[in-house]
Amino acid sequence: MTVVDRRIQRTRKTLHEALMALVLEGPYDTITVQQILDRANIGRSTFYTHFQDKDELLMWGTQHLRATLSAARQERDASPERIIYCSRAMFDHADSYRKIYRALVNSAVWPHVRQRIQNILAELIRRECETVKRSQRSKSKLPLELFVHYLAATLMTVMTWWVDHKNSLSAQEIDQVYRVLVLPSIRSAFA
Repeated sequence: MTVVDRRIQRTRKTLHEALMALVLEGPYDTITVQQILDRANIGRSTFYTHFQDKDELLMWGTQHLRATLSAARQERDASPERIIYCSRAMFDHADSYRKIYRALVNSAVWPHVRQRIQNILAELIRRECETVKRSQRSKSKLPLELFVHYLAATLMTVMTWWVDHKNSLSAQEIDQVYRVLVLPSIRSAFA
């Protein structure tokens, strides 16, 4: 079973890498499944065994993002700021794949990618909000889901702006900008 799982993962990874290489060469919207197959040197039936279309393949690539962002969590931090622990890791990730993000931001698929990433961020932020709320016995009337959505959407807005605009801000600097925007709200919500 492990051998099959590794083979499946390797095939999916090869297909995803082929798609990412093509994204860097031209508009996402013009890429065909056949181009992906040619680049990956994989047959059509193998592709369709794993993915319905190129959009599903693109979204598959976001699965490692959840693990990357989760790994940034520090258990010892008990402050309300821990809620956005994943922000720096998100900016580091976007910086590492900046050319790909920039290519996708200007494509028709970006709203779907953005929503997928935002959902991942919301899941992580929600978990931390619940932990902080319990540990501080917060009696805040602020609807938790609204607050989670606000923090995740703001992070995606800042990240999208940063990736799409040519500027000299580093991942660390844009993370500080994001924190300046949201930390007053976090402190207020859990005061």
